[in-house]
Amino acid sequence: MARLVRDVSRSESVDKTSLEFISLNETAVVSQNITPARELKLTKGSVFGDDYKAGSFLLSDMVSNPGDKGYLMLSIGDKYVPYFYSSDDNQAIDTIPIAVGDRVSFVATTAATHNIKEAGYAEITDITSRVIVDDAKVIQVLSAPQNQQEQEEVDSSLLIALTVEQVLQLEMARKLGDITLVPSRLTGNTLSVKSSDVIERLSGVREMRAGEAQ
Repeated sequence: MARLVRDVSRSESVDKTSLEFISLNETAVVSQNITPARELKLTKGSVFGDDYKAGSFLLSDMVSNPGDKGYLMLSIGDKYVPYFYSSDDNQAIDTIPIAVGDRVSFVATTAATHNIKEAGYAEITDITSRVIVDDAKVIQVLSAPQNQQEQEEVDSSLLIALTVEQVLQLEMARKLGDITLVPSRLTGNTLSVKSSDVIERLSGVREMRAGEAQ
């Protein structure tokens, strides 16, 4: 049987740190209406349906899994809204497997002196890529046909739980430059790359090669 080892909150992810598995005789299981561990449906992205106290046995109706009725709003939580993100914006979600419950970050590429969306990358010395939203939770993975003629080829899309402030940050960054989605495990919230650093490094490489050729 699965039993909670600590208090848990509504919409909190179900993980091994919150559970312990113990053995009970069949009489106790039947009399207390306990769900056997083998009958519990726990998939990646599972969340608790309410607040529960440590010591409570985990029942099947205490957990909501991806695809269950009401899962989407429950998994978002009270402080978040669903944000739609398509692979049209970024090929990462087509090349790197991303599943419900995974954590992702958004990297914004912008310039200090001009709008990349309008001026492009003509002025490259003041461009910076940095994380503006870190460790956001994927709450649903979607896919849709590109067109009626290519039903087998699909674009992957994600629903991601974000605060309203994070949504506004992303929309502002999208107007000023480019947005890239990456799995949070591959980066941190302090990631920042400046075009000037890259240019200096490339310039140094060219100078070294020129010197060697002489």
